[in-house]
Amino acid sequence: ILMFSVMGIVSVSAQTRPATSDFKVKYRVTYLTGGQPHSSESLTMIKGARERSESRMGYGYDTINITQCDLKRTIQLSDSAKKYLITPMETDTSTSTPPPAPTAPAQTAPTRTGGTVTYVTTAIDTGERREMFGFTARHVKSSTTIQSSPDACNQQNLRTETDGWYIDLSVAFDCNVGRPPSVGYRPLAAGGCRDQTRFRHEGNGKLGYPLIETMRMLNASGQVTFSTTKEVFELSRETLDIALFDIPAGYTQAMSQQELFGAPSAADMMGATTGVMPTNTATPARPSAAVSTAKPAGVIRVGVVQINNKAGKPVSQDVLRQRLIGNIQTTGIEAVPLNGISSGEVEAEAKAKQCDYILYTDLAALKMSKLGGLFGSVAGAGGIGKTETKMEFKLFAVGETSPRLQSTSSAKEEGDENSAGMAIDTEARMVVAEIKKRRG
Repeated sequence: ILMFSVMGIVSVSAQTRPATSDFKVKYRVTYLTGGQPHSSESLTMIKGARERSESRMGYGYDTINITQCDLKRTIQLSDSAKKYLITPMETDTSTSTPPPAPTAPAQTAPTRTGGTVTYVTTAIDTGERREMFGFTARHVKSSTTIQSSPDACNQQNLRTETDGWYIDLSVAFDCNVGRPPSVGYRPLAAGGCRDQTRFRHEGNGKLGYPLIETMRMLNASGQVTFSTTKEVFELSRETLDIALFDIPAGYTQAMSQQELFGAPSAADMMGATTGVMPTNTATPARPSAAVSTAKPAGVIRVGVVQINNKAGKPVSQDVLRQRLIGNIQTTGIEAVPLNGISSGEVEAEAKAKQCDYILYTDLAALKMSKLGGLFGSVAGAGGIGKTETKMEFKLFAVGETSPRLQSTSSAKEEGDENSAGMAIDTEARMVVAEIKKRRG
């Protein structure tokens, strides 16, 4: 039930429904962070070994993703540019033979055994039942707590709470590409420190596909930093056209995420000191949000530019940005979204919103051991591998051309959304530390 579990948890046992490989669901996701509500609508369709997901975020960042398990690849579509981007799924090509022990290791920083990071997942069935879309839904409350021992290299003390109504579905879609399950190994942290990871599951609750689900994230002090609600408003098992699950006729292949959406990277935006837009403008510029209220005296405000996905794997950039904003705001520093495209637009919007800093973020890497589209981030399910995420970010003071902070953050967790979210959490801590250090 880690970050954004609302994107899909599925049980393979069917209720009183005929066996079919077709499935269509429309749902609305509403999230609240920093006191501001946001919403988007998504459509997911499944036909046999293929899935099509559509997210309508607005601002020219609507996304269409097709997962083809049979061809071991995912496809991103841009209807406005009539282009597509293909990303092969990772497959396991390694052997079971362990690597040889290193000889004469270099004497760098001293190594030490870290502590223990424990993930405790609890699911409780309340016993309540409700008829929804012809299914009998069960009410389950669950939580996941991440606890680090005092001697752990990576200190994490977070909690997520989920309250939802779930059903069982019989869906054949499965993108298990053959990797063995993760064994809970963590690479050495800075200075050669390594934590042990433990997982514990408690309670009698059985999850499934969520028809209504609310998830809240809490920090170590119990304060809610992010909340989101998913609600299905249409569900059917109608026969779907196979053409929906392939590249449309007349579309041409893009070579990068930027070419697909016409979106510059952080480096492009900051390198264009003249404010000239990139030549690829397939996606219209997103409108700047209305100017926020006057900033109170003594308050530091950070403008957060939309996260740029350079990894080429589907992930909700909007949700990640809201999580970044929420994390910054819990420290007493204000954070607001900036929706400009060019460096000139971003700078002008930041000044209008009385920002002190501008934060650019690139999702540089998202290496998944297993892809499953809607069903790829099931907490606690057997065989789910881990996702390695790398974020690259730059923090500028408004009006300056050299960054005050230029760094990276990384994470390796179960599920792509959760891993990316953990990297975002680390980025937020580093940004806040830099601002407070300069503040004195």
